[in-house]
Amino acid sequence: MRIALLQLNSRLGDPEANGRALEAAYREAVGRGADLVLSAEMAVGGYLAEDRLWEQALRRAVVAESERLAAASGPVPLVFGTCTPSPSGRLWNELWWCESGAVRARARKRILPAYDVFDESRYFDADLELQPLVDYRGERVGLSVCEDLWASAELAPGPIRYPFDPIADLAGQGATLILNASASPGHLGSYLPPGRTAPWQAPSKLALRRRLLQGHAARHGVPIAYASRVGSESWLTFDGGSGLVQPDGTWQGDDFFEEGVVMTDSAVQGRPWPAEPREEAWLRRALTIGLRENMAKQGLEAAVVGLSGGIDSSVVAAVAAEALGPDRVLGIALPTRFTSAESLTLAREQADALGIPFLQLDAGQPFEGAARALGAAFPDRAFGLTDENFQSRCRGMLLMGATSEPGVHRLLGTPRVAVLNTGNKSEAATGYFTLYGDGIGAFGILGDCLKARVFALARELGPAIPRGILERKPTAELRPDQTDETSLMPYRQLDAVLGILLEARREEAQIREDLACALEGADLEQARNALPRVFALLRNSEFKRRQLPFCLKVSPWAFGRGRRIPLTAK
Repeated sequence: MRIALLQLNSRLGDPEANGRALEAAYREAVGRGADLVLSAEMAVGGYLAEDRLWEQALRRAVVAESERLAAASGPVPLVFGTCTPSPSGRLWNELWWCESGAVRARARKRILPAYDVFDESRYFDADLELQPLVDYRGERVGLSVCEDLWASAELAPGPIRYPFDPIADLAGQGATLILNASASPGHLGSYLPPGRTAPWQAPSKLALRRRLLQGHAARHGVPIAYASRVGSESWLTFDGGSGLVQPDGTWQGDDFFEEGVVMTDSAVQGRPWPAEPREEAWLRRALTIGLRENMAKQGLEAAVVGLSGGIDSSVVAAVAAEALGPDRVLGIALPTRFTSAESLTLAREQADALGIPFLQLDAGQPFEGAARALGAAFPDRAFGLTDENFQSRCRGMLLMGATSEPGVHRLLGTPRVAVLNTGNKSEAATGYFTLYGDGIGAFGILGDCLKARVFALARELGPAIPRGILERKPTAELRPDQTDETSLMPYRQLDAVLGILLEARREEAQIREDLACALEGADLEQARNALPRVFALLRNSEFKRRQLPFCLKVSPWAFGRGRRIPLTAK
């Protein structure tokens, strides 16, 4: 059976536009000889519209568009994801099998995830009943929705153990083909230094999907067709991965991240499962797509980036130029009396390498004024942390001011301008940033990237990042001779700890031994000695992280929605 998988970029809360895109893709699939067409989960309303799903007008619009799609279906079945009201006042997350103008069958999601970024029981009811099979062209077709695939305790190493396995239930009812409609956000595996491995290392989402799909197909002896979405919504990026796996483990599938119709055939043996893309290549695409989509879907068209001559701001500017176009990214250098000539030279080199417009604004003037104002009240005060923070906040003030400045609007060709945050996950974890200073921004591109991954991404970006920036020691330049690693600890040690603690989610008591998988020699001993300080920094900076811009999730466990830590817990 030729099965077309619709790998589309749904728009949250816009069922009419999603319905038009579904119908157009369905017509294309039929024209290419499909016998059956499958969409992603919640393809009509978009995944996941969160509390918009409580709006009655949106609920009615989703149902109306779903009924229109059903009426538009021909003899080739269109199976798509939608939702309908349930008796509780919540919703059913459903698949509709539509054929010749009518809904022939419906299947409901049986397993609702409530971990990491997911909170589906807030909106949906789980259907605990067995779902009916659909007889079609000599096959007994089982229908399932996303997390239904993840309920096997042996195949899915997640934090939740479910009381039943919907895929096993479908196979037990005699299914000869299983369809799964998903909306599965992607992420990398937990960080370990290059060349290192550990049995507890959290795998990437690509590896987990492969394990699930191949495991279910082999265990039950049935092909599984899997359709997921692409694009980005808020903190999530969906990388697709649609395809069909045979019981022998062979695969027919898509190019990751690409929108379109993926053609498969359940009667044809596939090819060996393709290797995962390099981490840096996946990360570059995820961040570029995530920024482009979030800006466009929020009605923003241009970005301002504070260029310091350092690695983080350079990578943010390069990703932004790739996502939005160089004419829509403004780099601004913000020197004070502690800024080196090298920093200004590298910032300008960065702007020239990207072909983006560049400004230099004197942050020293407001900084000196703020210091004088405080000095008038405390004449005996000495330069210290307050002054370091003043500099960062003055820079943030100037960057935010640029977003509403008519001259900037003329320069960028639009008034819809936002500041991009340039902080990384290592800084967020330790509180190594200034609230209302370098913590500002509409979106944190690197907020889920440890410093090591920022450097790896910089190397992936090639000539877009000047060599002098790659070779320079990271520094905030808020006082004489300051470097990040003197203030914190060497990033190779810090990131090894954070990769284990935050991304592999190992207990604090285990990390001392776990570090031997990541480091050796003096690095290992120094990292172990620094553990109490790292734990304290992580705990004591929770209130600061709550005020950071949202960031794009690219790791197994990101700050924000996926990691909910009370501010007041012991």
